[in-house]
Amino acid sequence: MFPIGKLTLAVIGLRFFGAVGFLWGMFLGHILIDRTIIRKLIKQYLSQIDDNIRILLPYRFYKYYNRIDGSLFGIIWGGLLGALTFGLPGFIILFILGHFMFDMPNNLFANRFKSLFETFWNQHWCKILGAIIGFSFHSNLLIFIGVCLGFAADYLRLGRLSHKLSLNLLSRFWSKINFVKLYLHSAEARKFAFVQAMAALSAKLAKADGVVSENEIRTFKKMFELSYDQNSKIAAIFNEAKSTADDYEKYAKQLSLIAKDNLDLKENIIDNLFKIASADGSIQKEQLDILKNTAYIIELNDSNFDIIYDRYQPRPSSSGTPLQNYYDILGVSPSAGNTEIKARWKELIMTWHPDNASAQGASEAEIKRYTLKMAEINEAYQYIMNSRKL
Repeated sequence: MFPIGKLTLAVIGLRFFGAVGFLWGMFLGHILIDRTIIRKLIKQYLSQIDDNIRILLPYRFYKYYNRIDGSLFGIIWGGLLGALTFGLPGFIILFILGHFMFDMPNNLFANRFKSLFETFWNQHWCKILGAIIGFSFHSNLLIFIGVCLGFAADYLRLGRLSHKLSLNLLSRFWSKINFVKLYLHSAEARKFAFVQAMAALSAKLAKADGVVSENEIRTFKKMFELSYDQNSKIAAIFNEAKSTADDYEKYAKQLSLIAKDNLDLKENIIDNLFKIASADGSIQKEQLDILKNTAYIIELNDSNFDIIYDRYQPRPSSSGTPLQNYYDILGVSPSAGNTEIKARWKELIMTWHPDNASAQGASEAEIKRYTLKMAEINEAYQYIMNSRKL
C-alpha cells in the first residue's frame, strides 16, 4: 500500500490549490510519507484496528467481515477522501481507484502498476521536483531548467555519473566525496546492499544441508518488501549463490560492514538466518556451523547468539516456554511470518467462535468449551504479536 502518501496529499492539494497543489501533494507525500517509517506505522495501526475488530465482532457479523477482508481499506479510503474533497464524483472515482490500488493484493496488473509507479518516483524525484518548481512559477523556461538540474541531481544521488563517464580514477574519487549520494540515497542504497548480502548468504545457508527447498525460498521472500525490479535482481543473486555453500564468508563480511555497531541489526541478521535454516523443520550441523561463524564475523556476542539459538530449539509442548506454548496453540512455527500467523488466527476464530457452536445447536457445556478455547486462541495471538513488537 505504498502510494498512500502520494495519493492522499495529491487529492487534498488538488481540491484546495488546483494543479499546482496536486503536484506538490504528490511530491510531499512521496518524500514525507511513502519513503519514511510513517507508511509502516500506518500499516501497523490499521492491522491493530483489524485485530480489535475481529476480537470484538459477533460471529454473525464476523463471517461477513472476513469475506471482505483485504478489500476494505481502499474502498473506505477512496470513498471518504473523495466525498470530503469532491463530493459524489470524487466518491465514485476514488472509490474505484482505492480498490484498485489497495484492495487487489493478488492482481498481477495492479501489483506491477504500483511497483513501476513507485520505482519511477524513486528514480526521478529530483527531476520531478525541478519540473514542479518551474510549473509553480508558470514558466516553461524554469520547467526546462528544473528538469535539467533534476536530471543531474538524480545522477549524483544514484551514483551513476562516474559510471556513465567510464573514468575509473574519477569513479573511485567520486565514490569517496559523493555527499549528495551519502545524504539523499545512502539509506536506500544500504538497504538494498543489505538485502543482496542476505540473499546470497541465505542461499548458501539453505544449500548447506544439500538441497534448497521451496520452504526456504518462501521464507526468504517473506522477510523483505522489494519492488518488481529489485525482486528480479535479488532472485538472480539467490539463484547464483545457491549452487554451492562455499565462500559464504564474504557475504557475512559485507553484512558486518553494514551492521557495524548496530546490535539490533546484528541480532536481526542471525534471527532471519535461523528462520531460513529452520524452514524445513530442523537445523543441520552444517547450517549451525555457518550461523555460528557468521555471528563471529559480524561480531555478535555469544550470549546474544545463544538467546536467538534457544528460540529455534525443538521443545515438547508440555515443557516448552510460554511463548512456544502459544505458538503450539495456534499451530504455527516460531519462524512463521506475521502474515502467516494472522491467517492461522483468523481460521481458528472461524472454527472456535462460540456463536458458531450456538448456531449449530450445541449444549451449554459445549458452548462454554468453545468460549474458553476462543479466549485461549486470542490470548496466544496477542502475546505472540506483542512479543514480536518488543
